[in-house]
Amino acid sequence: MSRHSKALALLTLACAVLFGGVSLTRQVIAVAGAADAERLNRAILDYVAEKNPRAPIGAFRQFPELLVTEAQRANLDHCLVLAQAEVESDFRHDAVGSAGEIGLFQILPSTAALFEPQLGRFKRPVLRGHRDLGDLANPQVNTRFAMAYLRDILARKRNIKDALTEYNGGPAGRRSHYYRMVMGAYVEILERAELRCRFREAPRREPVLAMLVGV
Repeated sequence: MSRHSKALALLTLACAVLFGGVSLTRQVIAVAGAADAERLNRAILDYVAEKNPRAPIGAFRQFPELLVTEAQRANLDHCLVLAQAEVESDFRHDAVGSAGEIGLFQILPSTAALFEPQLGRFKRPVLRGHRDLGDLANPQVNTRFAMAYLRDILARKRNIKDALTEYNGGPAGRRSHYYRMVMGAYVEILERAELRCRFREAPRREPVLAMLVGV
């Protein structure tokens, strides 16, 4: 074999080893990332079960992954959103408020309806006669609509305190105790290393409700 052929063969082998190593590294990183996400999901489910031992964990199976995804979309710590759910309903997916708020994040059907153009239609609750809480009793559906509403508020409010106050009390809300309750639960969750909390400020974007007011 000529020197040129040997050099070409060695170069080919080196490239194969290099790209093979890169591919293997990517596979290892992907597997590790999936395992890490699964541990976080399990930690969130364990926290829900601890706070509400009667929670049907099967109904919450997809909740952790969705919670993290929706929190990232809002540029919020998923632990803060978890704290909000705890304050709103004690992780009771079938909770019903005095004003007709439904589910995990206690969102009004009329409020959720504003976001149907973005998220799709949901089955309305029937609270009289044959009681049916509809789709908002589903933790995943409730989370998607509630977080769409919170993101919309965050687009108009300068800080999370004002945003949470409006979420709980409406545009004219003055219930500052709600913010303190959420932050109190958040501080407790921050102590849970397995939940891997991290706080980030919310982005600014054109809110749905502001556009509706301008119509």
